[in-house]
Amino acid sequence: MKSIELTMEQQFKLKVLETHIQGLNQQQAQRLLVKFVQIGMIKDNIINNYTNIQSIKLQGYLPDL
Repeated sequence: MKSIELTMEQQFKLKVLETHIQGLNQQQAQRLLVKFVQIGMIKDNIINNYTNIQSIKLQGYLPDL
């Protein structure tokens, strides 16, 4: 499996979410979308901070934890 493809478990979770979203009104769906975007941004921040810490460690400024 390529890293950009979804696993079977992820595909199942996506289908369950799709079914759930169909029962929402527009305002609820918009709030859910904003929350998902926020979670994605937080995930990006975590990855960027981890990458920055690893870079600093490689430069010898931080000890290995």
